[in-house]
Amino acid sequence: MSQLPPQGSPNASYTPKQIRRNRLIFFGLVLVLAGLVAFTVWGPRDTKDDSATLKAGDCFQNVGTDKDAKAKKLECTDPHADYKVLKMDMNGVVDTISCSDVPGTTGSLTQSGGGGKWYVVCFKDNAEKGKGKG
Repeated sequence: MSQLPPQGSPNASYTPKQIRRNRLIFFGLVLVLAGLVAFTVWGPRDTKDDSATLKAGDCFQNVGTDKDAKAKKLECTDPHADYKVLKMDMNGVVDTISCSDVPGTTGSLTQSGGGGKWYVVCFKDNAEKGKGKG
């Protein structure tokens, strides 16, 4: 009958200096990961929304999403100024009512202005987009 060679024990030849170095590397990686998570959660965001300051004749770009629109007010000749405001209804709540009497309206934006106050922006595509001085 053949015998199996004895199994080796884990290599316990690490010096205290190597153990300390490995712990510092691990701790450093944990700190970097925690920093990345914290930056992602609490880091700076482009949350500026100019929609409450818009008035008829102003132009803007949606820098948010379709579901969470954020208006960035721009000059109408700016190449990024996608929309032109036709009406700003500071007492509006329902866009279909606020914009129904505005000819040329192609879209609307309903927002809460805080304090339970709502407003509606009626707009169209900006025909002056990109026609800046050249």
